[in-house]
Amino acid sequence: MITGWQAPTSGDAFPLFGDPKCTAEGRARNPNERENLDVERKNRIIVVDDEAVIAETVVEILAQEGFEATAVTDGASAVELAKSFEPDVVLSDVIMPGLNGIETGIKIRELVPKCKIILFSGQAATVDLLEKARMQGHQFEILAKPISPEKLIAVIRASSGNPS
Repeated sequence: MITGWQAPTSGDAFPLFGDPKCTAEGRARNPNERENLDVERKNRIIVVDDEAVIAETVVEILAQEGFEATAVTDGASAVELAKSFEPDVVLSDVIMPGLNGIETGIKIRELVPKCKIILFSGQAATVDLLEKARMQGHQFEILAKPISPEKLIAVIRASSGNPS
């Protein structure tokens, strides 16, 4: 028998066995409530490549680095997705059927003006397309395929203003 024991009278009591419905302050917590820990929104990235395996692989790499990324396989789908996803960065292949990467980037910038567009290509025809876009006042960063994951992450972080 325990004698001389008193139940705590202050609100500092901790729930027994780590009851997840209570906080250290003893306040009941709604289990569906998200705690606001002043966490910044993850940078959102749309990856566009007509080769689905490349797009999905890049998305996996970006997700491992803490980005919120999604893949599409054509420019029109990227433009449509940008309307609701509001990306911070679009990483797009240049040479694709339908809208090429430059046309896709221009259309997405009309919808999301602060979105950074990073293009990648392994084809020589890209030079002519980039020059034509530059003459129309559009500047894009271009990366040559193949690109290492480390370089890709560094370029995206620099473009999004998050170098860490």
